[in-house]
Amino acid sequence: MSVGDHCRRDFSRAQAGETVREAAMRMKDEDSGCLIVVDDKDRPIGTLTDRDIAMQVLRRNRDPDETSIGEVMHEEITSLWEAAPLLTAFRRMRTDGLRRIPVIGDGGEVVGVMEWDDALGIIATELAQVARVASSQRNRAQD
Repeated sequence: MSVGDHCRRDFSRAQAGETVREAAMRMKDEDSGCLIVVDDKDRPIGTLTDRDIAMQVLRRNRDPDETSIGEVMHEEITSLWEAAPLLTAFRRMRTDGLRRIPVIGDGGEVVGVMEWDDALGIIATELAQVARVASSQRNRAQD
């Protein structure tokens, strides 16, 4: 199973030159807590979370209409290739303490986002299937 098979293809993105207010309104409209910031070729250059807005803009009394996303986004971005195994995503999320990782296509463009909540759902489904197999084998052994 690859990351591309399980990532969210419907995700929120923005440009670095947009204002923080525009970003916040997009987050509200799209019910998202994170925007993937992309360049003009749709390659990831950063991320912006609702927490970033609260801590980097509001807490510091910066004007969200005058502050660009590029001024407050996280520029150190971890990404995964679409063909990467799911286990790679799980390990990266755990070791880097990430809740979301952009998924990159062959051309370097963002094609999706792997989210920790989705990863937990995948893990839970796999464990449930393993439990069913183990239970089935145990029942056959007892017959």
